[in-house]
Amino acid sequence: MTGRHASARTTTPSPWLRRLGLSVAAVAVIAAAGLGAVSVLDSGGGECSGTLPVAVAADATIAPVLTELADRYQEGQPAVGDRCVQVDVTATSAAEAAATIGTPDAPQLWVPKSLDYGPAVDLEQVNQLASVAVSPLVVIMPRPAAQAAGGDESVVPWSAVVQGDAVAVLPDPAANDEGMASLLAVRAALGETLEQSELVSLMTEVSRAAVPTVEDAYATAAGETPVAFTATEQSVVAFNRTRPEVPVNALYPAEGTLAFDFPALAVQGADDDDARSAAADFVTFLGSVDSQESIRDAGFRSPDGTADDDAGVVDGTRPAMPDLLPDPDPAVVAELTRQWAALSLDMRMLAVIDVSGSMNEQVEDGATRIELTRDAALEALSLFPPASSVGLWAFSILQDPPSDHIELVEIGPMDEEVDGGTRQEALVAALESLPSRAEGGTGLYDTVLAAFQEVRSSYQAGSVNSVVLLTDGRNEDDPDGIDLETLLNTLTAQFDPANPVPVITIGMGPEADMEALEQISAATGTQAYQAEDPRDIQSVFVQAMIERQCRPNC
Repeated sequence: MTGRHASARTTTPSPWLRRLGLSVAAVAVIAAAGLGAVSVLDSGGGECSGTLPVAVAADATIAPVLTELADRYQEGQPAVGDRCVQVDVTATSAAEAAATIGTPDAPQLWVPKSLDYGPAVDLEQVNQLASVAVSPLVVIMPRPAAQAAGGDESVVPWSAVVQGDAVAVLPDPAANDEGMASLLAVRAALGETLEQSELVSLMTEVSRAAVPTVEDAYATAAGETPVAFTATEQSVVAFNRTRPEVPVNALYPAEGTLAFDFPALAVQGADDDDARSAAADFVTFLGSVDSQESIRDAGFRSPDGTADDDAGVVDGTRPAMPDLLPDPDPAVVAELTRQWAALSLDMRMLAVIDVSGSMNEQVEDGATRIELTRDAALEALSLFPPASSVGLWAFSILQDPPSDHIELVEIGPMDEEVDGGTRQEALVAALESLPSRAEGGTGLYDTVLAAFQEVRSSYQAGSVNSVVLLTDGRNEDDPDGIDLETLLNTLTAQFDPANPVPVITIGMGPEADMEALEQISAATGTQAYQAEDPRDIQSVFVQAMIERQCRPNC
């Protein structure tokens, strides 16, 4: 939505707000929505021959004040022709409302928090009439902790939230717009200072403290440990008005934040054009001076960023509108959605690492390829949830002829006890031993097939089952092993799209046989990656871990 936040960056009312404040705005708004010039008239106290129902689906946070305003709107007895308008506001989640778009069950008017962070919507099916309110994303802490962290300025950097002393709690981004907006804000504010692996590591830490809903986040405010979480500014006002034992304060990110613009969306394809025209007139009413005062009194800001006259210490907010970050790119939203899903999915992975003699080759800074691989694998291991199932093989033609590989750690949950410790501890020890194992040639094809068949034979439904193989060379097992054609034919024949086992291959350095690796991965519905510079192996390895979530359909 072009210019979504423009009005919030200035004290001058936006064109939409000025338009909504005019008594003749209905015709302009209706025309902008492409609804036709149907007049909405005051019945003047006359009799109506029928009722014109107008269905409004609204986000649960703004539905109460819209219901109040709908009642006030109807006191003027608006009518279309000889039918009196009856506005019915229903609190509806974005997912529920989006699912009705294009069906007979669609409302005439939809007011979500935003279209930027929730379910995908066919924009040809909706027309934005106006923004009826704005509420910025803020950082929330129990009042004593917030006062210590933000001081008189009520400002805190995003880095202090996600990397500070307080526990960072995030409403699950998969189910809450606030959670997804938080990830986008952190990425926008800190992205230039964080490597990809650091960003994923940060997301992993936050994911372990994620809670299902914003209400669950607020429940942490009364705990003994200082907690910071993110939600809308309006939620701070609403929470504090319940007179909690421990009130909260809003802290405003120093680098800027995102905002929810509560767009009023006329839904195309609804049955009754008169009802949609009446809905547009109701939106005009929402932009009136009195209506905007009520919306601000409920803790929201007007579309130009103006807060309620009483905003301040008691409500735990501040009058001034915070600086806003640029609107999120839809491609970035999709990327973060995929990354979050990858980190939260149950995983069952067999890591297969080349320990042939060429992995002893030194690169810049004196480190060997196998040492860089070890470090990258240890870093990736730290990103996985403890319940993830992981196994580890090493391969070269000298490991265990003729199979060419050796199982160092059997696949299983990392938090499971094995040999007097946890499997995660066993994986760490095995990875640290890799440099001492590097010798011999690359037994690539036989190892790929064995690893694929191992994971396939023990497939676990409900998890992402995959093989991640890393090598710096090409197959050197001829003529004793299988050839590439036999391997590809076997993988293609045994691959089951209903129970997929993608073989994600990573080539390290310029000598890796990327042509063969690409064909191997393609045969199992995935892709190969290359770290041309061995020092890039960590970021490539992490990216492969992220991408595993959407295979084989990426």
